[in-house]
Amino acid sequence: MRVWAAIALVALVGCGGNDDRRADAGGGGGLCGDTRLQGEVLLPVVDRGACGIADPVRITRIDGVEITGGPVMDCRTARAFADWTVEGAARAARNGGRQLTRIETVASYACRNRYGRSSGRISNHALGRAVDVSAFGFADGGRISVLRDWLGTTILQEAAGRACGPFNTVLGPNYNAAHADHLHLDVTDEYRTFCR
Repeated sequence: MRVWAAIALVALVGCGGNDDRRADAGGGGGLCGDTRLQGEVLLPVVDRGACGIADPVRITRIDGVEITGGPVMDCRTARAFADWTVEGAARAARNGGRQLTRIETVASYACRNRYGRSSGRISNHALGRAVDVSAFGFADGGRISVLRDWLGTTILQEAAGRACGPFNTVLGPNYNAAHADHLHLDVTDEYRTFCR
């Protein structure tokens, strides 16, 4: 009986207000303890094998920039995404004479191996530590995509270069054909940085 009471007490304490993923009640953000992040706290993702996220969040806005695609990730990745959005993508847009209003994502959490192979190393997408970005939208109504505009604008290339730092891994069209239409951004403990 005492054991069950102790377990119940631990469970109740765990439901307390110490979850740094929660959104600010006033709607001003505060997701993952970062006022730039807006979105929602999700239930833990439990999947097959090593896949899953203990404390997932879905990002909808970062510092006023709309994030499409409903990306799901852990808080470490969300904070890196916020750092890059503000200091990387938005800055690259300003340097190109534009105001960033939207980042389009095409992949985030997915239980799979790297490159979707049937065997091999697990992808950081499967751990909630990666997000794939395909395009930017701007206040003037314009849009540029990695697939169509990689070579035609410096904004995307500068933004990709500025991702190396907040993220450990940055892969894009300069890396291989599998990344011709998006920037793969992830945080990992495997190595310091790998940016291509």
